[in-house]
Amino acid sequence: MASNKFTVLLLVVGLVVGFAFGSLSQSGWQTMYNQLYKDYENLQIQYTTLNSTYWELKQTVVEKAFLLEDSEYYVEAYKLIKNATDMVYVIMFVVKFDPKHAEDPVNRLLKALVDAKNRGVEVKVLVDDETLKSYPQTLTFLETNNVKVKLDPSSGVQTHTKMVVVDGKYVLVGSHNWTESALSYNHEVTLEIVSEGIAQEAIGYFNSLWENGRTLST
Repeated sequence: MASNKFTVLLLVVGLVVGFAFGSLSQSGWQTMYNQLYKDYENLQIQYTTLNSTYWELKQTVVEKAFLLEDSEYYVEAYKLIKNATDMVYVIMFVVKFDPKHAEDPVNRLLKALVDAKNRGVEVKVLVDDETLKSYPQTLTFLETNNVKVKLDPSSGVQTHTKMVVVDGKYVLVGSHNWTESALSYNHEVTLEIVSEGIAQEAIGYFNSLWENGRTLST
């Protein structure tokens, strides 16, 4: 009889312990799930932040940067414009088109701009009043070939910038004007930068001048 009572007691204790263990186990799993879900949400936030930072760094990183000395500039500028697929923005103090010399390097650059425009590339050229004053044939050539061209925002402020931006990635900035002497004979130096981030800054600078630029009739 005592043995039966002990057996019953063990069964009762087992049931109680089993029930308690089952309850604790379920509660433990719920707690663990809640913690893991919170960790997952935190990881998602961290991933979003890191991903955003990654793309910001990717845009600002300079992939390449090198000097173009003397006539090297012309070769590289011509290649970039000839291969452009999206956009070419030019800010230039002086651009000298020479209708008497077809093979003048400036003529070839300007012809490359026209060809780029004709294949659907967005081409814009902004120049200082010095180009209008000294080389009006340059502006006539661009306008005749339907290339968008403007003077800088004010005749009272000289735009001495010499910058070319191609396809939102390539930036040429330095001392080279678009004249035969600068492209062929002078000692000049320009930095070529391959960087989406810097190109975007350069485009922003270009647009700040272009938006307030003067049409040739003004």
